[in-house]
Amino acid sequence: MSEELRIGVIGCGAMGRAHIQMWESVVGARVAAVCDGDERRANECAAQLGAIAFTSPQRMAESGLLDALDICTPSGLHAEQGLIGARNNLHLLLEKPIDLNIEKVDALIAECNARGLTLACMLQQRTFPALQQVKDCIEAESLGRLLSCSAYVKWWRSAEYYSSSAWRGAWAMDAGVLANQAIHTLDMLCWLAGGVDEVEYAHLETANHTIEAEDNALAILRFENGARGVIEATSCAYPDLCTRIEIVGTNGSVAFDNANVVTFGFDGEDKRGLLKQEVVDEGGGRSNPMAISLQAHTAIAQDFVQAIRERREPLVSGRRARVSLDALTKIYRKAFPNIVLGRE
Repeated sequence: MSEELRIGVIGCGAMGRAHIQMWESVVGARVAAVCDGDERRANECAAQLGAIAFTSPQRMAESGLLDALDICTPSGLHAEQGLIGARNNLHLLLEKPIDLNIEKVDALIAECNARGLTLACMLQQRTFPALQQVKDCIEAESLGRLLSCSAYVKWWRSAEYYSSSAWRGAWAMDAGVLANQAIHTLDMLCWLAGGVDEVEYAHLETANHTIEAEDNALAILRFENGARGVIEATSCAYPDLCTRIEIVGTNGSVAFDNANVVTFGFDGEDKRGLLKQEVVDEGGGRSNPMAISLQAHTAIAQDFVQAIRERREPLVSGRRARVSLDALTKIYRKAFPNIVLGRE
């Protein structure tokens, strides 16, 4: 491995360009190659970076120019392209969700484990210090036995957003509001409260957009710890509302608005003063998907680089990212028993 980790970015769309910008702030890594099915777009990105351009992920992975891949393509391609990289002994950072198809993710995790490769996913809200402290308190049972764990994601996406690319809202490549807009919140809920054991009820509908998948969803969840909760998600809220998570235990409760802790207490006392609380600007994506800060993305990328160097599991490994994908899969299968998520 070179002194600087050589990164290949697959996907030069809006998120790929954001990741390219992100890598400029990561110590110990540089973008050495980019890949996009649109040759003009790949060449433009490569020229700006002084990198090599490819149009084939396979050729880029086989080039010998790279140590790792950063995959920023539509969700239904993540595991498929990840396997191309893993079979060429490249470490992997995948955008959220890790994929749509859990069987493909299991195959990717197994391949990376067998080859000793680092596999990470861009679920960046796990880097927020206050959330990490709350998680520690939950695991220490400071809130007591968890009773209720719920999340609400009421955002807006325009018709133009969905029509801008054929893959948006399609079952094979993107799925709906749960898999795209709400996945960070579902992941944070599962990270804090634990995995979902069963989906007791799910109603998913395409209410206000011309897409295959859902733009309005409600599900009742039973967690592995016995708690129950609700997730509501929509891309039809205009104007958009804040994202909210609420967790209630027998000895305390916590609430987040847009990833900021607004209520936190146990033992009958307000404990917000214990937290390393910084105002998190994660609200911009509620109506504009690119109106987001890259600070937390950079933290995930920096951890990925350090995990490779230190031969340790990254903060959001494939194994850890799978937990929210498992919950997502159970919701979709409850609502649509015959649905096939991701590319067959």
